[in-house]
Amino acid sequence: MNESYNLGSIDSIEDAVKLGISFEDQGRDFYLEFAEKTSDPASKDIFLYLAEEEKKHAQYLINYLEGKTLLLEEASEAPDFKSAFTSEFVGDDLGEVGILLAAMRLERKTEDLYKMLSKRADNSEQEKFFEELASVERGHYDLIDGFLEVSTGFRMQT
Repeated sequence: MNESYNLGSIDSIEDAVKLGISFEDQGRDFYLEFAEKTSDPASKDIFLYLAEEEKKHAQYLINYLEGKTLLLEEASEAPDFKSAFTSEFVGDDLGEVGILLAAMRLERKTEDLYKMLSKRADNSEQEKFFEELASVERGHYDLIDGFLEVSTGFRMQT
């Protein structure tokens, strides 16, 4: 595991959860910014979907800090980017690909944080909560990876 997620460098589980809230807030801002910038409808749909997911995750963590229920609501359905994909990544400008790669890194770092928190949880309810959050982040990573696979596949066919 990446040393930057070693709980030894974080004073408490509470501090680690606050770091998770910060990751989720930064992720939401990141996705909203690029949803506004992109002209591709499929990219916009993915970014808006992920922004909404990050907002929900931050609220789950706030609920955790406030001692509220640790249940995740059922995930909303991801956009069908494969059928919505209309533009190609062409030329030397890999701006959108770079954005998507950065998004994958963000999802992976957040997944790693939640895995670490699940291992340090005080009880099975907390452990399950953080494992579910890690799993959702992995799903986001896989969603972006699938989008990249489709988009670069179109590019390679031209």
